[in-house]
Amino acid sequence: MSSIITAAQLRELLDTDSEIAVLDLRTPQERTTGHIARSSGVPLHDLEQRITRLVPRRHTPIVLASTRVLDERGAAILGDLGYTDVRLLPNGVDSWTEAGQRLYTGTNVLSKTLGEWIEETFGTSTVDPQTVQDWREEGRDVIVLDSRPHAEYVHHHIPGAYDTGGGAELAYRGLDTVPDPDTTIVVNCAGRTRGIVGAQSLVNTGITNPVYSLQNGTPAWEWAGLEIVRGEEKSLNAPVHVERHLLRWAADTLAEAEAEVLDSNQVDAWLRDTAHTTYVIDIRSPEEYAAGHLPGSHHVQGGQLIQTSDEHLAVQQSRVVLIDTEDHVRGASTVQWLRYLHRGPLAVHTYTPSGLTIESSDIPVPAVSTISGVELAELVGTATVVDLRSSNAYRRAHVPGSIHARREHLESIADGATPPLILVGDSSYLPHFAAAELTAPAAVLDGGIDAYPGELTAERPVHAGDIVDQTGPPPFGPERDAFYRAYFEWEYSLVPSSEGDPDFGFDRIATRTRLLR
Repeated sequence: MSSIITAAQLRELLDTDSEIAVLDLRTPQERTTGHIARSSGVPLHDLEQRITRLVPRRHTPIVLASTRVLDERGAAILGDLGYTDVRLLPNGVDSWTEAGQRLYTGTNVLSKTLGEWIEETFGTSTVDPQTVQDWREEGRDVIVLDSRPHAEYVHHHIPGAYDTGGGAELAYRGLDTVPDPDTTIVVNCAGRTRGIVGAQSLVNTGITNPVYSLQNGTPAWEWAGLEIVRGEEKSLNAPVHVERHLLRWAADTLAEAEAEVLDSNQVDAWLRDTAHTTYVIDIRSPEEYAAGHLPGSHHVQGGQLIQTSDEHLAVQQSRVVLIDTEDHVRGASTVQWLRYLHRGPLAVHTYTPSGLTIESSDIPVPAVSTISGVELAELVGTATVVDLRSSNAYRRAHVPGSIHARREHLESIADGATPPLILVGDSSYLPHFAAAELTAPAAVLDGGIDAYPGELTAERPVHAGDIVDQTGPPPFGPERDAFYRAYFEWEYSLVPSSEGDPDFGFDRIATRTRLLR
């Protein structure tokens, strides 16, 4: 059962200390045309797949802010899943602007605006690509640290740049490669935000080295006619020991950001408090997480958590526990910026194998008809096979003759389908929820795409509608260049366009927490 909330009432809730989640159910592409800054995008297509991770408590107030038709459908689904407080704006997200509030285009608006504000407020030094190349050719002692996760580094990077493993790893791993205080450090990413945040993070540790962010990152490097390379090159290991000054900096920074250091009993007490939402996020490297983690915790590296906070922390004023190693350098690197993006309590906890477990809030998967991979292989060419995975996953490899679709396409596909109708997913997307909602009979491929025994193909992709789940740049080529030129213009506009908006207010947070140095 849902109720109506006015935009004025939502504004009041966002300005209090109350927990609330604002969810936008439109597709990623539609959301980029204008959304509420403190909303999280959860497309209807993915709702059951993601809702318990984003909003683990069933009694958390949820406001749906997309279109009235989508919101009503989403409210019915959430009600069936046990969510007890779902509210709708009278006219969807348009109600927000009708009340004189602002919408923002693009993605990860709070995080990207923070990056631009950091450069403007702290005076983070930047350097253009040609100057860096000139320094190298002159023999200047300069090192380039890549602030992106490993997968992005492997996709493409500046020759000779070090793969740090991600933004919060810069101080933890990167400074080990810079023993000389006169070495010039250049931090780069695939755009602006992570380079700026990474460079300022290093400056904040108190090092005396000259530190720069590479202006406009790898796109600008290419525009300068300089070489980009792919694959592995220079990966950095975790330090054998962390320098004492970094340990002091980490402790001081956590205190300045009003972030607690919790032991297992204290984390357990937060988790047992059913009146509040607690996210437990492991910010260590993927390898560390794979080697051992708290059951039920989620893995998001610290730099990516800053970059995409709206994708992980949907509940405003919730509690956030970051899992780190005992030095807390990555925790401090993350918290110093997360404090600007998240207004609830923040804490760091040292990972140790223990009996601490985060209780699962997962929802039961509906019982639907299934078909084995062997059975599907016998039906290829005669059955209607619909792939509900992401468009990228479908393009890489799919069952021959299958159609890529989203949940909203299924009823119309089913109306004209050659039976049987078979839905394909994978470990991250279970089609069972969509199948249970269909009025026409459908079967789900048991075990997902990996269960198909035949040869998958990337040829002859067929899409039931426009590709609406991708908002980033094309992999390479002229279209990528055009994307980034428009993207940078958008980023430059963020600080002026958000001025005076209470959903930002970075200056106020900096003053209150002593983070502005």
